[in-house]
Amino acid sequence: MSQAYASDPDPAPDRDFLPGELGHLVVGNPGRLLDARRTPVTLMRVDPDRGAFEVEIGAFEDARACWELPLEDVGRLQFARDETVARIERARREVGVELPARVDLPARMEARAGDPELFALLDEVMIARGVADLEQRFATTFVSNPRSGEFVKAHAIVLAELGLCPYRGKVVRDPGVFEGPCSRARRAAHLVARLAFTRELWSSVGVESVTLYRGAAVDGPLPEPVPSSFVSATFSREVATAHFEGGPATRTAVLWRQRVPVGRLFMTFLETREMNRRFSEAEAVLIGDPANRAF
Repeated sequence: MSQAYASDPDPAPDRDFLPGELGHLVVGNPGRLLDARRTPVTLMRVDPDRGAFEVEIGAFEDARACWELPLEDVGRLQFARDETVARIERARREVGVELPARVDLPARMEARAGDPELFALLDEVMIARGVADLEQRFATTFVSNPRSGEFVKAHAIVLAELGLCPYRGKVVRDPGVFEGPCSRARRAAHLVARLAFTRELWSSVGVESVTLYRGAAVDGPLPEPVPSSFVSATFSREVATAHFEGGPATRTAVLWRQRVPVGRLFMTFLETREMNRRFSEAEAVLIGDPANRAF
């Protein structure tokens, strides 16, 4: 590199980065150009309707300049491996709430009732992170019917854009689900904040994995599993067994039990008020894993 231009004398090696893909185009994501200087950039705006995205240059002569690029130019960028994981870990450090000294997990699971103190702490964190409205809407919709409307589907699409779970489903019918307070950036912020809180909670009680159950009963042969971005399960064998029992027309029933790492927990009945209002199911919502046929 000629000394006529500024450069980084010790850039991170390419092996620490992934080639840019559309899923990396999330507002706030840091990356770098595939130029000789590996110029750092930050994603500032994504406009799918116009087929473009905008980056802010982070160093050298063009520092703070904003460039608009076509979506197909994402391949001219690199993004750090495990970028979203690092973002969640940063959010965990920023959560800054004092969790209860002791959470009686066996008692809570036996009663299938959450902890009001944790409800309040979650509210506090979601308000501080500016995503309390999205938390309320997601939890309310998921508990009642996750397939109602497109709110949960839009969250699943952003989950895929964060690199946390591939999205396999239909496109949204209404582009407006990503506008205003429900923008991709705010949805991503909610997902990161929620995962940060949940991981901090379970870390505080010293639990690395949990036993979860699922039950299903169908009137015909068991269908092939359908990949899902958010998977509903329960801490209660009794609840799963009720689903397993089925009804008079049931021909096939399955009861699953599995130890699941707490890193996959997105929300649970323990800290989620909406999971305790009308139902007593000791529910857990997991981030999907396409390789896991049961959970």
